[in-house]
Amino acid sequence: MNPNFQPDVLPLGVVIPTKNSKAYLESHLRGLEPWIHLAAEVVVVDSFSSDGTVDYIRQNLRHPNIRFFDHPPGLYASWNHGIRQINSPFFFMATTGDIMRAEGIHELSHAIQFLKSDVVIGKPTFRNLKDQPLPDVTWPIDDIISTLGSQSRRRLTQLEAIVFTAAHTEGALLGSSASNLYRTDTWKRLPFPTEFGLGGDGAWAWLHAAEINWAFHAGRFSSFLVHPNNPSANDKHVDRGTRRADEILRQSMDNWKSNGTVSETLYQQLRWNELMLALQQYLESKKAFDLQRKGSVPWSLNPLAWRNRVQRQSARKRLHSLKLSILAGQKNVY
Repeated sequence: MNPNFQPDVLPLGVVIPTKNSKAYLESHLRGLEPWIHLAAEVVVVDSFSSDGTVDYIRQNLRHPNIRFFDHPPGLYASWNHGIRQINSPFFFMATTGDIMRAEGIHELSHAIQFLKSDVVIGKPTFRNLKDQPLPDVTWPIDDIISTLGSQSRRRLTQLEAIVFTAAHTEGALLGSSASNLYRTDTWKRLPFPTEFGLGGDGAWAWLHAAEINWAFHAGRFSSFLVHPNNPSANDKHVDRGTRRADEILRQSMDNWKSNGTVSETLYQQLRWNELMLALQQYLESKKAFDLQRKGSVPWSLNPLAWRNRVQRQSARKRLHSLKLSILAGQKNVY
């Protein structure tokens, strides 16, 4: 092999959002080191850190096209600001503490181009602050993989994207952005919402599930650091005023139908009113049980809590049975 050979640079920008993140940077930059040279550009967006975060990155991250920006605190507002600075066709959100392997960057980069998708979602493994592995956590992508019977990579049909979004409003269909790859122009056009506090990536799917081409990769190439959140005051505030998922999905569907994003044929295949009723019943039963769990008496000693728990489980089962029925009835599967 020619010792002067340099691998081709990928059509990829990397966004590194930071806010007093120095405690996580040593391992984070060590995780980036094997592949960061493959990225065409790096954008660091810092939210007024006071712990030396920016100086540490300047001293320890080497890249020929790295740029630094300041932005007021606010998780998704900072993400959106960083995305707007990216000139490459695709971007990776390198959230501090989370690590993507070089193999994953190659796999996701190839998948998003080959599948002509706007996003490729993946799933990480989990670790704690001592870098110890944690038990696995069930995410929406697990249901996608098991339900569709795929152990590789695949693009979702429009119906599949909508149904899986509606069936998993407790979790974000996007999962962890540190496990995904995104098409830059799509997220410049449809940025992460900032009115849902720390749930903006979950709400993004409720707002736009039908409007993009989704794909997933069954490989696990990244690790997710479980650590305390560091929300801004605004993120804390708007978390308390979030609308319920079924309300947002109903409004989104009205928009999709009126602008032609969802055809009448697809709308009928989705059995939309039936699906939204099942989701509404599940969310209401879940809320009732959650309120009982927060009471002064342990919920396990409260007969009403047990009844609400049974109702929640029954509603969840109905929702997912309906999901499977709708998926089985779709035509022209991709």
